[in-house]
Amino acid sequence: MASYVGESLLVKKSAAILLLLLGVVLIVVGLHEDSWPVASLGALSLLGGVFLLVLKIVARNQSNQL
Repeated sequence: MASYVGESLLVKKSAAILLLLLGVVLIVVGLHEDSWPVASLGALSLLGGVFLLVLKIVARNQSNQL
């Protein structure tokens, strides 16, 4: 069971980092091209990545308290 939890956290961490990178790239491209929909999509991706990282940290802290 412990290895499954570790794999799940690794997947969340990897997805979060990919969303953060995608968000930054989309924001930069959207602002450079004056395309607000692309910049907004980048901002949503960035927020999604931050949300997944926060979930990962909360899950790790809860497992340490047991």
